[in-house]
Amino acid sequence: MSKQEKVPDWLLWFSEHGVRILILLAIAFMAFVYTRSRTDTEERLHAIEDTVQYEPPRSYSPPNLDKYAVKGVTVESLPVHQASYVPVYSHIYYDGGRPYLLEATLSIRNVDPRQPVYVSAVEYYDTDGKLSKTQVDRLIKLEPLQTIDFLVERHDVTGGSGANFIVEWHTTTPGTHAPLIEAVMVGRSGTNAISFVRKSEPLPEWIAE
Repeated sequence: MSKQEKVPDWLLWFSEHGVRILILLAIAFMAFVYTRSRTDTEERLHAIEDTVQYEPPRSYSPPNLDKYAVKGVTVESLPVHQASYVPVYSHIYYDGGRPYLLEATLSIRNVDPRQPVYVSAVEYYDTDGKLSKTQVDRLIKLEPLQTIDFLVERHDVTGGSGANFIVEWHTTTPGTHAPLIEAVMVGRSGTNAISFVRKSEPLPEWIAE
């Protein structure tokens, strides 16, 4: 009679509990798959919602000044008359004097939440101080918290490194908040990019010709 081989203890334990373990593993796997599937579905739904809600920015077009037209108000009737100087760079220099072309956006923002601001002139001067372009030549009105933008395109190099805007603005009462006037410069060359902002400086003694 041959000697009976002894069955390992781990095999006996597995034969008793193996089915339960497999069932638990199967449940855990199905729970993982369900959770992962739900997460992926939610991510896809969020992506679809973002796509539906996203509105790409509109290409720039010069503002239609008729939209900001003023009725029954003249420059002479406005008691507050101020002017601001805004530095603009159509290019800067680098690498020993090479010009780096920039695109500039002039932003005029009425930051007063209650009172309008009026603009009578927006003039672009070159580095030599000569008038290059007139963006606003009539009285226009910015409603509370309204903004108007003017673009100096990258290929427009007439201004030079010392260009500037002169903005004349008016309010009906001295207590109205002054508009926020900024020039934002951006440029890109290959994989390199640059951007910076310059704020306006008040010209209390400025008198338009």
